[in-house]
Amino acid sequence: MNIWLLILWIIFSALYAYLKLKTSYWDLKGVPQLKTGLWGVVSRIRSLHHSDLWQEIYNEYKGKVKVAGTYWYTRPVAVILDLDLVKTVLIKDFNLFVDRFANHNKNDILSQHLFSADCKVWKGLRTKLTPTFTSGKMKFMFPSLVEVSQKYVQTLDAELEKNPEQCLEMYDWNGRFTTDVIGSCVFGVDCNSIRNPNAEFRTIGQKVFGSDKPIIKWRMLKTVYMKYLRYFGAKRFPDALEKFFLRIVNDTVLERERLNIHRNDFIDILIELKNQKDDKGQPLLSLELIAAQLFVFFVAGFETSSSNMSYGLYELAKNPDKQDILRQEILDVLQKHNNKLTYEAMMEMSYLDQVISETLRLYPALSFLQRICMEDYRVPDTDVLLEKGTFVTIPVKAIHYDPEIYENPTAFRPERFHPSEQQKRHPQAFLGFGDGPRNCIGLRFGRMQAKVGLIALLSKYRFSVSSKTLDKMEISKHSFVMVPAKGVWLKVEKL
Repeated sequence: MNIWLLILWIIFSALYAYLKLKTSYWDLKGVPQLKTGLWGVVSRIRSLHHSDLWQEIYNEYKGKVKVAGTYWYTRPVAVILDLDLVKTVLIKDFNLFVDRFANHNKNDILSQHLFSADCKVWKGLRTKLTPTFTSGKMKFMFPSLVEVSQKYVQTLDAELEKNPEQCLEMYDWNGRFTTDVIGSCVFGVDCNSIRNPNAEFRTIGQKVFGSDKPIIKWRMLKTVYMKYLRYFGAKRFPDALEKFFLRIVNDTVLERERLNIHRNDFIDILIELKNQKDDKGQPLLSLELIAAQLFVFFVAGFETSSSNMSYGLYELAKNPDKQDILRQEILDVLQKHNNKLTYEAMMEMSYLDQVISETLRLYPALSFLQRICMEDYRVPDTDVLLEKGTFVTIPVKAIHYDPEIYENPTAFRPERFHPSEQQKRHPQAFLGFGDGPRNCIGLRFGRMQAKVGLIALLSKYRFSVSSKTLDKMEISKHSFVMVPAKGVWLKVEKL
């Protein structure tokens, strides 16, 4: 036999044995696992959205075991299937599951944001930034949201006059609206995305959440192997994004300090933290940490709310009776407040709140929550030992679609979130904003943004299905977050 063929045979045999051993991890521990190829669930993501894989595991093992196993490449992933254990991981034993990612690249500036930072950085950031999202701060930002929503309606009016079919792709339009809201409330600038879909901020947002590029495998690879890839300069986010947000910090933060400008927005709060010192005389926030926080509040703020609005309009268009109920509530409350949208008026719209929650149940921004086991952990009432460093996943969408929790789970029924109905369910049956100390810090702002947008739209327009409306929403297979693969096309008629 040719010596080189023999060497290749030995190499491939060794690689096969290594991968076979790695993907037998859960079997060897006596934990049932999803049958996958040698690269774990990654090998199937091309044909399925990753949420479908979590659903497959949930359907197979829920009720039989508390924990099942799978793999990201060669990394074992524990999938939590019991709601009491979900509560334990997210709340009761939170200190043992603080981190979301196992390895961090300190040279990757944007990865130091609140969502992905490790426990040491996260704890300080969360404490410092929590006051940013109090109800008082929301009331202060509210007029800015209303002003942007008025510009939104004016621009839609002009667009409909030029569009005889009255059919619009609402995911893009809502993304432009929420981009301008974030620009106004977070950066204190007019992004002008509503009038100009090619505005710089809008373009940057689309680079992060674009649904037409197969990036999810690469991101999973970086998540699993960042410990090694960082030595080759790999980062979670491309240099173009890093340069943009560092430029924003230098152009905006430093300019405000130089001219002593105060606008009572998110950047002002970050500047205040930058200028405060800790016990060691160091700034509470560096310019790099400010850039990271601006990045996450921008990309998360515009995408989650625009998706929620778009999916909500899609379901309301397919369920006109629900749309009529919501519109009537909006009009009645506005009339009660002299046809002026105030923060107090918005808070009175209880059915609107239910619509947003039901939309998040059907289309959660994240189909799963991820945590890292910080030390060896014995799963309560089982023989399963999760080793330190194990990825722990909570299949949010699968829980939201469990027929034992939500009767006829694919149906759009906002009434499920009436307070009396919510009390009947397990506290962790709804995870639209996560839960526990590391839940979404901006949930108040996100809900407020979506509410103001829907109020502006539904008080002025009727939405219905068109020839371009999909019978079933298609979710992009190329994104970690649940974004529409082919947009959300709806017929829009002015009332």
